[in-house]
Amino acid sequence: MPIVLIVSNTDLTPELGETMLWRSGIERVFVTHEDAAVATARRLRPDLVMVDGTDPRSATALLRRLRSEPSVGDTSLAVVSRTVSVSLADEEALRRAGANLVLAGPVDPSLWDWRLTALLSVPRRKHPRIPVNFGVWSGRVPALTSLEGEALNISLRGLLLEADRSPDVGTQLDLWCRLPDEHEPLQAVGRVVWEARADGGRRRSGVEFVSLHGEARSRLRHFLGSEAQI
Repeated sequence: MPIVLIVSNTDLTPELGETMLWRSGIERVFVTHEDAAVATARRLRPDLVMVDGTDPRSATALLRRLRSEPSVGDTSLAVVSRTVSVSLADEEALRRAGANLVLAGPVDPSLWDWRLTALLSVPRRKHPRIPVNFGVWSGRVPALTSLEGEALNISLRGLLLEADRSPDVGTQLDLWCRLPDEHEPLQAVGRVVWEARADGGRRRSGVEFVSLHGEARSRLRHFLGSEAQI
């Protein structure tokens, strides 16, 4: 059963009760403050965390804490705001902190539901430490310098990259990932969609695959397996 963790010090039922999140077959867990949210997410590993975005600064801080948690760093995160709109600056800050989705304004199930369904349907990830080499694109020209890091988890949609040097959100990367027991690295193009600081000063970046080269998709699918081994 999918688990949705809802973080708010007020009742978000008027905003979310009309959406697919209130259907039967979904377990909803409610907490009211940041520390409880982090502890509960660490314990339950929910499929989706919904964060109250009424105070964008507090929401941003919570998103960064969640993304820094190794056990929940790849969980889908969404922000819902009770204000009519969210400023472009606030939305950009929320996305940089790790929000996969920012919802604001009047509830529109016909628009919200398919986006929430997509977040609940994110494929499970494996959590090995996979060596990654990556080159940062500059404009339309791929970089010649190869940097090193590790993928802390990986799925068909992307990976969680930890490295000493963190590419900016929006940066496009050439990626080479060597899966366990394979000699040839997977090749892919990815885009950085969020960033967070890890322990020890290293940086973590959520990287979404833009394309997987050659047989990379089938090889990655085989590695992930039909069972959700995470």
